[in-house]
Amino acid sequence: MRPFVTSRFVTLLVALFAASSLQAEILFFDDFEDRVRDQPTLGNNWTWYDATFGGDTCTGETIGEFGPFSDGDGSDFEHENRNYWTASADQGQGDSYFRAGLEVPAWEGALSNMLRVYGNQYVTATSCHRTLIFQQLDIAEAGPYTFSFDVAQDQFGAPVNGEIIAAFVKVLRQSDGSFAELIFESLEVSPPVASSPLDVATVTVKIEFSVPEEMVGELLQFGFYNDVTTGAGQAWDTSGAYYDNVTLATTDIGPGHSGSFFNADQSGHGFSIEFGVDAQGAPLGVVYWYTYDDQGNNVFLIGAGVPEGRFFAVDFGSAQGMVYGDFDPTTVTRDVAGMAVFEFTSRDSAIFNYMPSAFAEETFGHTTPVEDLVLEKLFAIPADDNFPAQEQ
Repeated sequence: MRPFVTSRFVTLLVALFAASSLQAEILFFDDFEDRVRDQPTLGNNWTWYDATFGGDTCTGETIGEFGPFSDGDGSDFEHENRNYWTASADQGQGDSYFRAGLEVPAWEGALSNMLRVYGNQYVTATSCHRTLIFQQLDIAEAGPYTFSFDVAQDQFGAPVNGEIIAAFVKVLRQSDGSFAELIFESLEVSPPVASSPLDVATVTVKIEFSVPEEMVGELLQFGFYNDVTTGAGQAWDTSGAYYDNVTLATTDIGPGHSGSFFNADQSGHGFSIEFGVDAQGAPLGVVYWYTYDDQGNNVFLIGAGVPEGRFFAVDFGSAQGMVYGDFDPTTVTRDVAGMAVFEFTSRDSAIFNYMPSAFAEETFGHTTPVEDLVLEKLFAIPADDNFPAQEQ
C-alpha cells in the first residue's frame, strides 16, 4: 500500500507555494550617504545601550545597565552624532564625543560616509564595559536571516590592548514584557590592517541566523558593540571601527548553499546538492541522494528543481538498465522514486522530508516517509551567496 501524504508534507507544500511568490526581502539597509557630519543624531533610528559586567571580560551577568529609556524619556532614543568633527573646538561644537559618530566621509575621504562605533569615553571602569549601537524591529516572519555589513579599520588606532569590536544579533521576548534574551549571536570583526588612506580597505562580514516560528512577534536587535576594561589598560579611543552598507535581509537559497549534507546520527547516507543556473541563466538545483533499499543494497537517486525562497522541492528519479561498458541510453528505464522537500534554515543546515512513490515502495521497500530529518553541511562548495540577476 502506498504511504499516505502526511500533514507535515502538505504544510511544506503550502509553504513552498507561498515562497514561489516571494524573493529575499531587505528589511533594513543603511549606507549613510544621506548624512551630513554636523547633524545632531546618527539618524535612521540608530540607538544605544551600555552594560557593565563584573570581571575583565564582558561575560556572565551584568552589574549595571542603562539605555535611552532608563530615565523614562523616550525622546532620546536615537543616538547622538558624536564624531571627530563635532568634537573639534575650532570647527564643530567642541563638546567632546562618545559611543558613535558619522564620519562624513571617513578616513580623510579615502572611504565613503561610514558609521564609527567606539567605546564610551566617560566610563573609567575597572571591569568590562560594553557599548552597543544597534537597530531593532519586530520579527514578522520565521526562517533564516542574514545580517551583513562592510567594516574598515578605524583611522585613530586599531585595538591594541585587547579591546573587542564585534557585531551581534539578539532576540528579546517582548510579548510578555520580560525582554528575556532568546537568541544572542556575536562575531568579533577583524577589518583589514591599514596605516594610511592609501591602504585602507573594507571587508564584508555576515552573521547568518534562524528565527523559529515561536519567536515571530518578538523583538530583533542587530548592530555593533565594543568591550573595554579601562582598568586593564584598554581605551575607548582604540576600540573603534568604521561600518557601511549595513543590511538585514531574509535568506533565500543561492549557489552558496551548495555542498554535501548528512545527519551525523545516520552517517552512511547523504546528499550532494548543487545550486546554479541552467543554459538560459535561470536558477536550478540538482540533488544526488546516496541511500539504500530495505535489504541494504546501494540506491542512487537524482532530482532537480527550482529553489523557491528557502525551500527546494524535487521529484527523485531512479535510472536503471544501462550496462557498464556499453552506456547505451536506449537500455535505460527511468522511474519516479518519490518527492522531497528541503527546507534550508541556513547555508549550512537544512531539514529533509521525503514521500516515497509506489515505485520506490515496491522496488526499494521505501514504505515510510522521512519526516524532519535535520541535515548539516559536511563539505562546502565555494560559490556566490546569490544567483546572478537574470536578463529581462
